[in-house]
Amino acid sequence: MRRYKWGLLALVMAFVVTLDSGTTGHTPISSRWSYNEHLFPIFRDQCGSCHIDGGIAPMSLMTYQDAYPWTQSIREEILGLRMPPWQAEDGFGMFRNGHALSARDMDMILEWSSGGYPQGPRDQVPPAPELSAEWTLGEPALTLEMPDAFEIDAGTRELVRYFVLAAGTDADQAISAVDLQPGARAVVRSAAVFVDSEGAARALDDADPAPGFADPEDGAFPSAPPVAVWIPGQAPVRTEGMGFPLPSGSDIVLRIQYKKTWITEGQAFTDQSRVGLYFSAGGADEIDSMVVTSPATVSGQEVSFSHDIGSDVTLLSLIPEVDIESSEIQVEAVKPDGSRVPMLWLREPDSGWTTRFWFDAPVSLPQGSRLDITAVLDPGAERRPAASLLGEAAAAPIRFAVDYIQGAAAAN
Repeated sequence: MRRYKWGLLALVMAFVVTLDSGTTGHTPISSRWSYNEHLFPIFRDQCGSCHIDGGIAPMSLMTYQDAYPWTQSIREEILGLRMPPWQAEDGFGMFRNGHALSARDMDMILEWSSGGYPQGPRDQVPPAPELSAEWTLGEPALTLEMPDAFEIDAGTRELVRYFVLAAGTDADQAISAVDLQPGARAVVRSAAVFVDSEGAARALDDADPAPGFADPEDGAFPSAPPVAVWIPGQAPVRTEGMGFPLPSGSDIVLRIQYKKTWITEGQAFTDQSRVGLYFSAGGADEIDSMVVTSPATVSGQEVSFSHDIGSDVTLLSLIPEVDIESSEIQVEAVKPDGSRVPMLWLREPDSGWTTRFWFDAPVSLPQGSRLDITAVLDPGAERRPAASLLGEAAAAPIRFAVDYIQGAAAAN
């Protein structure tokens, strides 16, 4: 009996040693950086809008106990430049809403995640933040709420829904910024905001018995690019002396993409999000948008197309939509004298995170300039058709909304 006990004990100990050395062994601590002192501020400021309890991401990074099981995943996402979700190549155009990690932050995360991921002094445990209900830009000039709560049932994993919000303005306004406060942060993955002065969205809403309406199959809405796109973690940009027109009596139309993660799958949610509108003072320059598209059919590994500029304009921002597998896309402006202005270089464009890239300094282009777009497609690239936000039929696999004001001078 004693021999049996010792044999069983030896077997258990061998299993434990094997388990410890092969699956749960801790990497020797060689990192100069600890979570409590160095990593937490980075995760809080750069990741905390999504990776927080109740946020859209499937895990929180706001405590050491939350973060350390994901160290290798964090390392892979950082090395792959996938997180935070900012695809613009640094230095090829400069942007007001840039959301890339600094080189120092990246180095600290990589060293920490491969160097034993130490927690740091236990008497310096930072308090876990909570999701904020504050407006990023301060109190809006006009706050609108979805008129009815919308339920995402337990069996639905992903859907898109439009909601009509009556602006109720009795005078024309110029929208200088838009912000969103999601009602169900755990499932509101992205949003776009449109102005509808024709009543098209309201007619679609009236025809649908549920709150809001789905993406129209015939492309009846939207008819123009959005005045705002929103994803968690990206602060809204406010323009000065210019704005998107909001004619009196218009509707604001909120398009929300709901998406569950493996944490929230199988749960039901109720959403009643709010939109905050900020207005420019009287006499603001009107922001307009042009849509630039590739040919409907593309082939080969490199696709190039251009768009001529027919008047003096000042470019403010770009919204790309890419529905074909691509490794990179470059946008340059070419002036009549042949000089080239780098505007946007996307690496591994991801249609799941539609972003408006606001130029740090507006780009003035004289009449006779053009935009050159070059895309490098993946071998055997396939289309991934998706509904367009730009008010154009999604026939072309590569599309850009280019926001501008007339004239050669603008001050932001």
